[in-house]
Amino acid sequence: MKRARTQEPVQGRTRARLAALLHGKSPSVPYDNSRVWGGALRIVINGRELPPDMCRIFLDTDAGETVTARIRAELFADGVTNNGPLRPEHADARLWLDVNEHGFHDERGVHHPPLPRYEPMRLCEIPPSRPGAAVFESDEFVVSATGVFHYTAAFSADSLPFQDPAKQWITVNQLSDNRDGVIVCSPASVRGCPSIAEVCIRKYGSSVQAGVFRSGRIRNLADDLENIPAEVIYLLPFFLPGTLDSHTGEDVRKGELGSIYAVKDFFRIDPALVTPPEETDIPGLVSLGLITGQDMAELLTGEQQNELRFVNDLAARPVQELLALLGPDTLTQLIGRAEMRWLVDKAHGLDKRVIFDLVLMQTSRDCPLIDQHIEWYALDEHGRPRKHSIAWLDYSDVALFDLKFNKPLQNYLSGVAPYWISVCDFDGVRIDAAQTVDRPFLKQIKNRINAIKPGAIVLGETLCPMEQAADVTTDMFYTLLVDHHVHSQSANAYFDIFEEIHARFAPGAVGMAYFENHDSRRATRAWHEQYHERMLREPELFHYWAAQAAGAVPAPMRENPWDAAYYPALFKNILCSVINCCAGSSDRVRFAYAFEMGTDYGEEQRTDFENAAPLYPHLRTESPHSLLHEAYNELARVKAAHPLLHQGRVWYLRNGGPGGDPADQLMTWVKYDASRAILIACNLDPGSAHRVCHPLPFAPLDPQREYRIVSLFDTYALLGAMHRNRLRERITGAELMNTGLPLLLPPLCALILDLVPAHA
Repeated sequence: MKRARTQEPVQGRTRARLAALLHGKSPSVPYDNSRVWGGALRIVINGRELPPDMCRIFLDTDAGETVTARIRAELFADGVTNNGPLRPEHADARLWLDVNEHGFHDERGVHHPPLPRYEPMRLCEIPPSRPGAAVFESDEFVVSATGVFHYTAAFSADSLPFQDPAKQWITVNQLSDNRDGVIVCSPASVRGCPSIAEVCIRKYGSSVQAGVFRSGRIRNLADDLENIPAEVIYLLPFFLPGTLDSHTGEDVRKGELGSIYAVKDFFRIDPALVTPPEETDIPGLVSLGLITGQDMAELLTGEQQNELRFVNDLAARPVQELLALLGPDTLTQLIGRAEMRWLVDKAHGLDKRVIFDLVLMQTSRDCPLIDQHIEWYALDEHGRPRKHSIAWLDYSDVALFDLKFNKPLQNYLSGVAPYWISVCDFDGVRIDAAQTVDRPFLKQIKNRINAIKPGAIVLGETLCPMEQAADVTTDMFYTLLVDHHVHSQSANAYFDIFEEIHARFAPGAVGMAYFENHDSRRATRAWHEQYHERMLREPELFHYWAAQAAGAVPAPMRENPWDAAYYPALFKNILCSVINCCAGSSDRVRFAYAFEMGTDYGEEQRTDFENAAPLYPHLRTESPHSLLHEAYNELARVKAAHPLLHQGRVWYLRNGGPGGDPADQLMTWVKYDASRAILIACNLDPGSAHRVCHPLPFAPLDPQREYRIVSLFDTYALLGAMHRNRLRERITGAELMNTGLPLLLPPLCALILDLVPAHA
């Protein structure tokens, strides 16, 4: 009893001192972190501590998959935490988090963020990151929903009970330079690094007839889906575009056709992409359930709904009667929605997903929103919407939104993606210029999408320095590899940018890797020009590639340097996609390879959606284009059959080490897990063979076993080159680990080699 009486005042004094440090200062005065500090916020998942900047989780919500986690934080108080062990009665701590909550939109379209919940945190016996600090830990909680979520920790030493609303809580953000922890929970499909094909419907099946451009249509794409060797079809904007300036009446369209990014109406389909009513089997669309009652309710006037009360009534009327009753615009919109549903349904039947481009930065200059909500726009000195300018680029055909923290505008725009996902069953979106979007709005968009479709993918375009993209909370981001692919012949240059990507982004992130898209010129064209110039200087290069093409390319395409230079450009094309497919790492940043429509057959014409120049998909059936297309099909098959290529850890084999290429033009790396290894090698040099023999001491190999060298992918064989690569058939684990596998790769060759244990 006597000892207890002496301890009680000591404990009271300890709490009083902590209360003075936490609560005894003016709110305008910052905390002196030499006296009191809070931080070292981190999340613990499956026993692994992760930093709070961004934790990435993947869930198969259809299968009910969940993840359990804990949060840890530290508190330092001079004379308290460093003066003997802190006791539970000395301080209170709690966790603030909004995990599994998406918020909601009311009937007015106003977004209400989720209400956070508070959980107690307890002292735990874990060594602190700061000497003298105390570590607090939450109970386990379950993450069961996809979305973007936040958490933080707070401390208190006042005398009020834990649940008292008047209790003073001081967050770690207030105590020192901290930010809320971020959890990005993505659908499990993203973890599989799905390959992505960018498609502009306007150009898919387009033609120029008698000098008149005929737009590609939704049906053209739907009819050809099985020929696109990608798991995700990413549609460029399909919304109704605008071409005029509503203030001046001037035609401000870019090029001959205008930009598909100059959106006039986010909730209507560009009629040029839709089969004309006179050419449409409307009863067939109705019988397939592709026109819905929701379409009728949204698109028809009350009087029209009195005439056509049920969807089946559309099938009973001749098309001319429907045109007279509904007008061509409404009937075209009904058909457009039906065809878009058919496109998505067919894609799903082929085990593909369809996402679309969500334009957030601007509208056309004749968009009705300008008159309805001028306060949503950034205005010039005349009170008119500003044009959108980025660096030297002047987008004079669009009106720039005043987007950042503009809540009414953000409420409107965050409804676009959920609307089309619910109407047409799309599988997600690509957010244009995602790095320019304020992070609370990015969270609002993703959560609103995942609330209606947990498996939806949100891809963020991040054309910016890496440090500006590292906190983008989309499921995937852009890796900026275009310039490296087009210009670099150095293995170390590639490895350097890969390592920077791994260092900048959170572990588990997925970066979309590509070498050409609608914003760039065709890389295949750039390589064609590069190799042509080199062949003019080096005749032996022309003779080499003309000889290699003898079995794959018609003779007229081998007779001069310009035509002959196209063949190695195809090798570089598929080589770069091999790099994009396989060079990521499961414990750091994974890569998902992507390509533009036409990349898979070596298209050299830019998509150039503003002008009438068509693309040439018929080339896909002609050699050598057909060989490249089949190589992309084979890459897709190899990726599906060997998940280690995109899921394994990576080891980059720098040429400065033993057995490396002194010219640094043969790029070699290993994908591996606990029991298996695959070796990838790419010769970046268009003119010379290069040799390496890298030892693999890190690989999961048994030095006592023999291994078969199985070629999974060989670009020389796939593209019909005359040269045939000859590899050792077998090698011991000891040789692989100590001296390596000797490789001699011809120019622009890419190999994927599986190291398979030989049967005893």
